[in-house]
Amino acid sequence: MSEKIDFAMEISKNETLIELKGLLREEHLPAVRKLLFSPIDGLNKIYFVDIEQAKFRDKNYLNMFLDLLNFVKGKGTELVIIFHNEECRDFFSQFFHVFKIYDSRDSYRKDSGFWEKLKATGISYQRSTGLRLAPGITIVFLFLFAGWILTLFSIISSQDKDIREREKSLKELQINYMRSIQALEQLKNSVAPLKSMGFDIDTSGNLPLGAISDWQEFLLNP
Repeated sequence: MSEKIDFAMEISKNETLIELKGLLREEHLPAVRKLLFSPIDGLNKIYFVDIEQAKFRDKNYLNMFLDLLNFVKGKGTELVIIFHNEECRDFFSQFFHVFKIYDSRDSYRKDSGFWEKLKATGISYQRSTGLRLAPGITIVFLFLFAGWILTLFSIISSQDKDIREREKSLKELQINYMRSIQALEQLKNSVAPLKSMGFDIDTSGNLPLGAISDWQEFLLNP
C-alpha cells in the first residue's frame, strides 16, 4: 500500500461520503482529523467514512473516531463507517457495539430498517462480522438460556420420576397377578377332596376379577 494518503469526498442530497486510503501513521493524525471533521455542517443526514483501503498504525485513531462520532451526533448527522477487511475489523473490534459499521453503503441502506431497531436494543448485525450482542444483552440472553436449560432438566426429571412410578405400579400389578394365580391354584387343591365326594364345584378359574382378592384373603387368612 502506498505511503501517500489519498482522500476523496462525494456529496449528494442527503449523504456525504469520505474515502480514506493509505497507511495512516501517528504523524498523519492531525491532517486526517481535519479532513474528516471539516465537511460536517449538519446539512446532510448521513456521513459515510470508507476506510476499506486504509491501514491504521496508531491506536489514537480509535479516539479520533469516537470524537468524530460525538461531533457528528451533535450536528444531527449519522456516522456510518464502511469496511469489510480483517485488519480494520480487528482494529475496531472493541467498538463494534458503538459504531455503525457496514461493508458498503448499499448494505447500510438494506439493513437500516429492521437491524437498526435491533441495534438500538444492543443487537447489531454486519455481513462482515455477523451477529453481535452488547454486554448487557449478552448477560440477559445467558440468564434466559440458563433458565431454559434448568426448565428442560426439570421437565426431564419429572418425566423420569413419572416413568419410574409407572414401572413400580406395573411391577406391583404383576406381583398381585402372580399371587392371584397361586391363590386360585390353592383353591383348586382345597376343593379337590370335595369334588371327589361328588360335589359340583367350578374350579375353572373363571371368576370375576373383584372376587380374586376375596378368595386370596380367605385362603391366606382361614
